[in-house]
Amino acid sequence: MPTTLIRNARLVGYPTGSTYSVFVKDGTVVSITETGSQEEEADEIIDVNDLDAQWVSPSLIDWHTHTTLNALHSHRLDLQTAKSAQDVLDRVLDAFDDPKYAAVKGCNDFTGINMRNAGWPDPEVLTRQALDKISTKRPIYLFFNGYHSICANSVGLELGGYEPEGHSGYLFEDEAFAMARVIGKVDVDAMDEWVWDESRYAASLGVTEIVDLEWDFGIPNWQRRYAKGFRSLRVHVGMYTEHLQHSIDLSLKTGDPVPNTNGLITVGPFKIVTDGSLGSQTAFCHDAYPGTPGNFGLKTYEPEELGALVKRGADNGFRMAIHAIGDHANQLTLQTLARAEAILPGSTIEHAQLLSHSDLALFKSLGLIASIQPCHLVDDRDLCHKFWPGREGRAYAFRWLVDAGIPIKMGSDCPVAPLQPWEAMAVAITRAGAGDEENPFCKEQIIDLKVAWAASTSNGKSKLEVGDRADLLIISNDPLSCDAAGLRAMKVKGTMLGGDWTHKAF
Repeated sequence: MPTTLIRNARLVGYPTGSTYSVFVKDGTVVSITETGSQEEEADEIIDVNDLDAQWVSPSLIDWHTHTTLNALHSHRLDLQTAKSAQDVLDRVLDAFDDPKYAAVKGCNDFTGINMRNAGWPDPEVLTRQALDKISTKRPIYLFFNGYHSICANSVGLELGGYEPEGHSGYLFEDEAFAMARVIGKVDVDAMDEWVWDESRYAASLGVTEIVDLEWDFGIPNWQRRYAKGFRSLRVHVGMYTEHLQHSIDLSLKTGDPVPNTNGLITVGPFKIVTDGSLGSQTAFCHDAYPGTPGNFGLKTYEPEELGALVKRGADNGFRMAIHAIGDHANQLTLQTLARAEAILPGSTIEHAQLLSHSDLALFKSLGLIASIQPCHLVDDRDLCHKFWPGREGRAYAFRWLVDAGIPIKMGSDCPVAPLQPWEAMAVAITRAGAGDEENPFCKEQIIDLKVAWAASTSNGKSKLEVGDRADLLIISNDPLSCDAAGLRAMKVKGTMLGGDWTHKAF
């Protein structure tokens, strides 16, 4: 890696009236000096950059991604804005022969994503039979937002091993996840190319690091990509219950460098899914979902089972990433973790979308991190009003978490929401999407910009410091002085990972 000198830079988090030189050697920030003082000297400096008072900051991290699903995203029909089930069917029919969604590189299915049915007047119209009218030969799979539920046509069900006759076409939770693994199996070289494209895009936004919670056992995939030359991101590769024993047999544990990747790829957390999602009305809640008496959502594990899994993971060196969305799922998870007494530092509750205030003290006492995805609150606000009426103030309760002293980390859950860290920060400080800032969702849960920024940076701090890894950005403005519009308009001029530029446009 080159030795790099960055001159005449303004540094985020430093006094605004000064400019600085940043000296990078062996992948580390070795000095930061004010302009006019003695700079580091090194005969081997081969990359000198004069920034003319542009800004330097830590790079960004996304704490929750699904890389393969995200790579497939642009090859699937986005149905997020469909206003009814009939609208969905019309859009699928219109797009069915579009070359953009044609069978490609070993994948024959037609897949739609991101359906949100909170405001649909006719949900009963979307059925297996309705999809069969579009095609009886090509599999059709339509996912609701979050991939927790799906509607398929008959040939699609058959491909997944289901008998279509008498089947509604709907699959939920584990069955939906299993189907998602079956479909979209494109050629590995094509998939690697798509993942690489998405990684370069992430670098252009300032991201140098992700936690990959893809459903498949991802370590061989990332080893293969590294062998092909992948160097765009640091990747922490998570795993699920079905991968745990294999990982133990390989003597892997969280934080270990993945063999043959030079430390760029590391073993990530052990992810456990304890309930469903709001969109499919399977998030496990204390209160029943309106209109469906007796439906409190899905509890994936009994406390004893969950406790045993947590202990097994922790005993073998894995930090946890536990999916809990509903308030009852969060409460049971926290109580189970307290009894298990086996949580490694850095373990997270993923999503924590609906909380009871009385559970915050236990959350903090366990030393857990809340891994949150702010953009979901924009997508889900109508669902919250419909399915969690009277509880909206406890949904996406970011301010509660911060005020309780619970660390937060931010991500996207891409492709459920796009990998857009600047948008996520803008939403966190406004509780609204672009152009809708005058109509925030539960504005009392707004968090401060400095908190949102530190929850997004790869070093977990608001500024770059000597001794940090040289994962840094060249950006157009000081994010700590921006409003939401300024964050959304941020231009990333350069992204450096370990001393090497992964994106350079200055």
